[in-house]
Amino acid sequence: MTTDRQEANFALLALLLQEVDDHPDLRFGQLLWNLGILMPGSSGNILDAHAEESTVTLRRVQQRLEVTKQGSDPPD
Repeated sequence: MTTDRQEANFALLALLLQEVDDHPDLRFGQLLWNLGILMPGSSGNILDAHAEESTVTLRRVQQRLEVTKQGSDPPD
């Protein structure tokens, strides 16, 4: 039986794989940063989101990709 967390983890992996495919020149850390998986903390370091549920991370990544997609589409 799969859980919401496991389904979100698989969805995040699929999105990450798509980004690797779309941007083969980027380093792994850049991919994680660009997707919004890694985020800046208040002290300028990377935020440790270890307690964040995968479903929350997935929503953030999906929203970020949607904004990025809208910004790169040519105007009608």
